[in-house]
Amino acid sequence: MKDSMSRRAQDPPETLRQARIFDSTKRHYERLGLCRVCAAQASFGHQRGFSQINPPCHECQPKVDDFPTDKPGLWRSYSPRRGAGFSSSVRPGMGK
Repeated sequence: MKDSMSRRAQDPPETLRQARIFDSTKRHYERLGLCRVCAAQASFGHQRGFSQINPPCHECQPKVDDFPTDKPGLWRSYSPRRGAGFSSSVRPGMGK
């Protein structure tokens, strides 16, 4: 336990942008039907990796099993950032 505490102390503080993305992702998973705890774990999984988080609770596991993208552990993901890809002729950041 001491090792995990010292590792946490070495992590840089969360930025405002990271906090907003975490909250947005958590709300996304809550809208998909996960409980608050599992939604937070899923959001944390997107930030730190799904192998670093706790498994979903028994009530949420069937919902997680229906998500499209396989992740480590008992997780699957339904990322809010999965959208249409860019056309090969359009480069990101080149809007008018």
